[in-house]
Amino acid sequence: MKVCFYGNTGHFFTAFLAKDRLSDMQFAAYCPGYPGEDMGQVLLFAGQAQGEYPDGWEIHARSQEKAEACVMKRYERLEEMLDAENPDILVVDNRFSERYGAEYEATSRGIHVYADKPIAVDLTDLKKLYQCVKEQGTVLWAMDTVRYDPWYYTAWNLIKKGAVGKVRMVNCQKSYRLGKRLDFYRERKYYGGTIPWVTIHGIDMVRMVTGKEFLSVYSQQSSKDNGGYGEMESITTSCFQMEDDILATITTDYYRPENTHSHDDDRMRVVGTEGIVEVIRRDGEHEVRLINAENNGMTPVEQETPPFIFEDFVNTIRGDGKGLLDVKESFRNAYAAICAQRSADEKRVVYMENAGKLFD
Repeated sequence: MKVCFYGNTGHFFTAFLAKDRLSDMQFAAYCPGYPGEDMGQVLLFAGQAQGEYPDGWEIHARSQEKAEACVMKRYERLEEMLDAENPDILVVDNRFSERYGAEYEATSRGIHVYADKPIAVDLTDLKKLYQCVKEQGTVLWAMDTVRYDPWYYTAWNLIKKGAVGKVRMVNCQKSYRLGKRLDFYRERKYYGGTIPWVTIHGIDMVRMVTGKEFLSVYSQQSSKDNGGYGEMESITTSCFQMEDDILATITTDYYRPENTHSHDDDRMRVVGTEGIVEVIRRDGEHEVRLINAENNGMTPVEQETPPFIFEDFVNTIRGDGKGLLDVKESFRNAYAAICAQRSADEKRVVYMENAGKLFD
């Protein structure tokens, strides 16, 4: 399979992390996602450059020191790259609010798409994209990476096995270091909002562990004291009502101190009728703790190992995926994030269509 890259603003590197697990993969070419974009991160992960980049993601590249370097051709325009290379997969990772156009261009050509979230920030665009994917029979996944973190994967499996009984409430936290961010974070027209960029990870986890859809959402946000990043929201909260009368909350912030042991402090607490499962960082590492009739929460649960997300994406195209994620899940998460962002912008409760029926 031939893979091309459009932009490198976020989680594109998850494709590189899985490359050695996949046979017959050619990482062939790349193209800037917007004028003046520094494509050094793609070259870094391809083994053709060195450097330090926003969010410290070069650390992941250094962990791939033994990986074989990829010689990739540079193009200046997406259409030129797609015409010349005719790839099987396009990795879309341009500015957050501009992904729809590239995704639509690729899927309309029958090219599979592995896109960072949000895959769209406009509901009309999201629906058009879904229709195109269905008509072309392509696979489009958002980079809903947290499903493939061992700690969340382990918690999900415990819940599926009935360890907490019937899920009644979920609380999620996303807390990041602000660090140095790309310049487009300052403008909503390019950034798209903290909710569709960050909170969407919590949205994905809530939907995953409950197996239910959202009915309504009330969100709030603030860009005050955001380190000089213009319109970027530095804090957000979202409260959801779900099917089966489940309640969920997600908080997001960019205030994690720079001297902490990790870039993120992500947490999840799932309350059920027969127990509670928590995912939390302790002493720098993620742990899963279970409290129920057989467990007192004092001993961390041994974590299970999921596949890499891009590995599962490619195997799904080949007909042998693990079923952790699919096209519909990607679109349903995006829909919830669009509604949550609209709630924050319009300062009101937003009632949601049943995403299970909307994207089916």
